Amino acid sequence: MYAVVEVGGRQYRVSPGDEIYVEKLDAEAGSEVRLPTLLVSDESGVTVGKPHVEGREITAHVLGNEKGDKLIVFKYLPKKRHRRKVGHRQTYTRLKIVGFAQTEVSNGT
Repeated sequence: MYAVVEVGGRQYRVSPGDEIYVEKLDAEAGSEVRLPTLLVSDESGVTVGKPHVEGREITAHVLGNEKGDKLIVFKYLPKKRHRRKVGHRQTYTRLKIVGFAQTEVSNGT
């Protein structure tokens, strides 16, 4: 059983019990978030939805916010005495996938 979710413009293939790193979310450690689902594969088969599978969401616990590895960007122009060194550390949110959640689908009537 697995699903494909979209977080921060990227897609992740997840199963219950997985831990994933996503771009930083505005959620505190210990809270629960629901992720929109694009594809669900279970015993009954594969279900694909646009923009998300109706009535299915993935629940995940926020384990905390962390920083990634430092990346060094070094620009150099020979014979011009130009050197520029810049570092960057991306912040991530670590999520633990709990399982699938059923939500009510309204028909709009």
